[in-house]
Amino acid sequence: MEQTAVREIAEKMSEAIHEFIVGMDDAIHSLIIALLTEGHVLLEGPPGIAKTYLTKAFAHSLGLGFRRIQFTSDLMPSDITGTTIYNRVTGNLEFRRGPVFANIVLADEINRSSPRVQSALLEAMQERQVTVEGTSHQLPRPFMLIATQNPIELEGTYPLPEAELDRFLVRVILDYPKSETEIKILEKKISYGEELNVSQVASPADVAEAMEATRRVYADDSILNYIVNLAGATRRHERVALGVSPRGEVSLLYASKAEAATEGYQYVIPDHVKAVLFPVFNHRIILRGGRLNPLEARGEVKIVLKEVLESVDAPR
Repeated sequence: MEQTAVREIAEKMSEAIHEFIVGMDDAIHSLIIALLTEGHVLLEGPPGIAKTYLTKAFAHSLGLGFRRIQFTSDLMPSDITGTTIYNRVTGNLEFRRGPVFANIVLADEINRSSPRVQSALLEAMQERQVTVEGTSHQLPRPFMLIATQNPIELEGTYPLPEAELDRFLVRVILDYPKSETEIKILEKKISYGEELNVSQVASPADVAEAMEATRRVYADDSILNYIVNLAGATRRHERVALGVSPRGEVSLLYASKAEAATEGYQYVIPDHVKAVLFPVFNHRIILRGGRLNPLEARGEVKIVLKEVLESVDAPR
């Protein structure tokens, strides 16, 4: 599959999802970028703006297996990964798979569960496997975790640790839509109600080929130096206590290659890096001066990343 075919698939996915989802262009594009790199996505925004609806539409457009996990304070790690049970008929111990065994897993309100439960996802996110009672079980491929959280309502929540945040390829920040968009949403509900008959525009085999085509996108040494310099600039910024890690650099490289593929390019240019910098870096930076409220932190991080882009010369 060539990069032009990847672009066609991305366009068809966007069209199919927009049949039921109004707006959210950046969020849909970020989901496609993450899919092409088999990365994970953190959707952050207030309740009721269709984060779950968007994820379902995304999975249906690809014909991939989808499972939803509602994170609550009483959730146990085995409720996610699965557990070993005794089969009275055969007399053997059998592994019963949990909901994490799906191509696309929605971790709804991930910050409402304890750190112990959140840590159960780390192996799945990084290794694409889970280990139960000493036995490792491979997850289906592709595997993609889409987590949601409400950053404003903090009571009864557990902030995601930095190690887990760093494993999300991108964080997509969603806000309330504009009034004209809300009118279109109501019109869609009049036409479709809660039905979600999204057309399948690609098969799992097509997805695998698109991912392979994305891996083949060329990144010149000058692009690699540009990415490293951008990450280094976040560490040196006076407002930043902890900058972007090497894992963040790798994530920016992968996302840049996916951005290039969705535009039909066979190579990465600086504009591709700039296009994905904010969603890749915005959750990997810790600011100085204590913990700000989420809205203030968003604004500060956006300013910092803008200054980082301006301070690093892009290759010609």
